[in-house]
Amino acid sequence: MQRQGGAIAVLGLSLLLAALFLAQPAGLVRWQEAVFDRLIRALPRGAVADPVVVVDIGALDEAGRPWDRVATARLMVRVAQAQPKVVGVDMVFSGACDDPANAALAHAFAQAPTVLGFLLTDAPTPPLPGSNLAVAEGAALWPAAGAEGPCAAFAAAAAGVASVALPGDADARVRRLPVGVVVAGVAYPSLPVEVARRAAGFGPALAGPDWLRLGPQMFPAEAGSLRFVPTGPEVWAARRVAAEDVLTGAGVRLSGAVVLIGSGLPQRGGLRPTAASPVAPSVQITADLIEGLQAGRVPQRPDFSPMLEAGFVLLAGFLGLGLMRRSTPGRGAAAGMAAVVLWGAVGAIAYISGGWLLDPLGPALATAAVLLLALLGKAVTAARAERALRLRMGQVLPPALVSRIAAQPALMRLEGEAREVTALFTDIEGFSLATRALGPRDLVAALDAYFTLTCAIVLKHGGMVDKLVGDSIHALFNAPLDQPDHAEAALACAAELITATEAFRAGQGGFGRTRIGIETGQAVLGDVGFGGKIDYTAHGDAVNLAARLQDANKSFGTQICIGPGTAARVGNLRPLGETEIRSFGRLALFTLP
Repeated sequence: MQRQGGAIAVLGLSLLLAALFLAQPAGLVRWQEAVFDRLIRALPRGAVADPVVVVDIGALDEAGRPWDRVATARLMVRVAQAQPKVVGVDMVFSGACDDPANAALAHAFAQAPTVLGFLLTDAPTPPLPGSNLAVAEGAALWPAAGAEGPCAAFAAAAAGVASVALPGDADARVRRLPVGVVVAGVAYPSLPVEVARRAAGFGPALAGPDWLRLGPQMFPAEAGSLRFVPTGPEVWAARRVAAEDVLTGAGVRLSGAVVLIGSGLPQRGGLRPTAASPVAPSVQITADLIEGLQAGRVPQRPDFSPMLEAGFVLLAGFLGLGLMRRSTPGRGAAAGMAAVVLWGAVGAIAYISGGWLLDPLGPALATAAVLLLALLGKAVTAARAERALRLRMGQVLPPALVSRIAAQPALMRLEGEAREVTALFTDIEGFSLATRALGPRDLVAALDAYFTLTCAIVLKHGGMVDKLVGDSIHALFNAPLDQPDHAEAALACAAELITATEAFRAGQGGFGRTRIGIETGQAVLGDVGFGGKIDYTAHGDAVNLAARLQDANKSFGTQICIGPGTAARVGNLRPLGETEIRSFGRLALFTLP
């Protein structure tokens, strides 16, 4: 009976885990994406025959003056004179359409095959000029009511326009870029797709339900998006050419190159978290996908992947049954280890040879769990085996939060939810001075290290990193899932942030003190953008007040400023007194004792 009970347990567990891989609940998908991040970064990226050249616009031009459209016009003329294959502009020239410098800039755009970017908006707008994206039946393109496009004179002078949307996943990381978008009923390609198409000299791209065709090449598209291999500062440095060097003609070679023009400065709002860096410039992300398209290969998660992973787990179940009946514990352990290593090797080979993303860790852990249960059932009674199983399974399952999401996928529906949150906003004193004192490369490297440190602290205390804006972190506690004592967790997080960032300042240099604002209250949370796919964020007085409180530290000479909502839920705070807060009137504020 014990053997029969053990066999049923082994088979039941393998069926359960196989069903989990087949169902792909939100928690498992999120965990697998984190595994894929590490897999892509760990395995060789592959040689790039024709690297993209990124012309990085800094804060000043070649004469030390603040960068403006006149400098951009001079830069475009210099780039055009080098006769590149194509120029992609990862910037949106939508404002100041009556600027006197616009005529020169429009003329400069016309001197080379230039693709200008546009952003998506919720407000309806007229269609943009031209489209180089054909659409097959069932294509999954992202819809938007309107677009913030370049000034009419620029659009008319350019060779084309393309979307520069960089949507993030639930954890805010950018892992894939859209094939294209639909604005007011008209399809437009994304910037990397259009630049790659023009560089290769192909006709209009064709988007299908789960694929993209560029000339003779077919690329897999997951829900209208293309994955890319993220790169870090070492690759960015190899691609990067300073805009001032182009203006001075300092040995920069752009002839016949694919050129992207953008900026890595945080104040230009182009930094996004990826698997390689929490502050990747959007122009470098665009270059990552262009190079993948040029190489004819992008990572893909095939539709059959869950079936293959579930099938391997089922095979592990039958292997476990065989071990229970015939094998010794030592041989069973060896067979289980071999199965785990085999699946890990399959995952690595599948990615290296075809760019396929098979979860190399989840099925291996599931296999280890199934085989472990089989061996325990062979060695002890059913009751003791059950207790041992609970202990062992706790060592191989995802963390508690991921387990909750896997058990209840509906918890991850991110649309129109009202809940109490504690919002935490950070800011760095004197950051504008730091941007002038540090060069672009040093600044990005310093921000990379700063955000790696601070974001880890937020996650450690159970917070969600909602956004990285410039030098600031916007974090939420008690979102998207319930978090008991979230106000206390936010205060503990703030205290550790101050300690860690002060130590960072002492070792790094260049950055000012970190200021923090905290407030608790009701907020409305959900996806904002188009199709609920772009940005998970929160709206409410508590969020707005927290943003203002970090600035209120200036009035009190403090680093942590706590609002009345948080103070009402947490005792033992030190009063700071009352002050006038814009849009909120006079408020009594607090800090940590």
